[in-house]
Amino acid sequence: MTHATAPLEGELAIATAAAKDAGAAVRDLYERATARRYTKHDGSPVTDADLAADRIIRRALGDAFPGDAILTEEGADDPTRLGAARCWIVDPIDGTQQFVDRTGEFDVLIALVAGDRPVVGVLYQPVTGTLLAAADGLGAWIERAGERRPLCFAPVPSSAVPRLATSFWFGAPDNLPLLQRTADRLGGGTPIASPLGVSVRGFVPPDHPADALIGIDVGGRTTMAWEWDLAAADVLAREAGGLVTDVWGRRHRYNKPDPRNVGGIVLSVDPETHRRVLAALRPEVGDPPEPLAN
Repeated sequence: MTHATAPLEGELAIATAAAKDAGAAVRDLYERATARRYTKHDGSPVTDADLAADRIIRRALGDAFPGDAILTEEGADDPTRLGAARCWIVDPIDGTQQFVDRTGEFDVLIALVAGDRPVVGVLYQPVTGTLLAAADGLGAWIERAGERRPLCFAPVPSSAVPRLATSFWFGAPDNLPLLQRTADRLGGGTPIASPLGVSVRGFVPPDHPADALIGIDVGGRTTMAWEWDLAAADVLAREAGGLVTDVWGRRHRYNKPDPRNVGGIVLSVDPETHRRVLAALRPEVGDPPEPLAN
């Protein structure tokens, strides 16, 4: 008797294996401290580890799914991806500066976008071997220390005050007064600022320090994130019970001609918390711009 493979199971398996293989190469270079550092045209760092991971992931995805497009942070953007039904969006190392600073807080991110929506997401932390994976309709799970279990965010009780966080990559520290006002509307608490980006690892119970991450810039930037920063987190959060939108509650779109997302970021652990956070933010952000910019 044969069993049919559920949709996206094959894609998830390939993406998971590619993330682990890339992560092994990254971990080797990290432990040997031999990765050379370069500076990209925008002033951000890139290392031999980023480039090695990029090659491994491109080869794995290209061999398994030759008809799919691939967009990675470290690769040249091929505009033919815009005509593809499916596009893999990859950040070979999310947190290159953390790699350089030797904090261990960096991840390999792989997502599959169908149309304009992410349907597969994988996060692999090379230093600890922690894996988070999800696919549309299949749920999410976490694997670490040889144990695999379902990944489910912990909803915030309606009587509790959601804990807010932001990131130095997404507006902190300049946005902290705005977020404090938002926290006050929710009932209090002091927002924290993280050195990480949109890392779903920070929302894994029971030790998660925040219930919602808000990325909002008060200095005039219309965009703070590339698609490869958000795509994996988007599907991982959704399948774990949370939500990712912009600050007006609009979902981000992916595989766009300009692969950046505008409108800020709100990641919450459950839909009701997301609604509460958006309502508390509204006095700060006003009505959404029209037409939909992202």
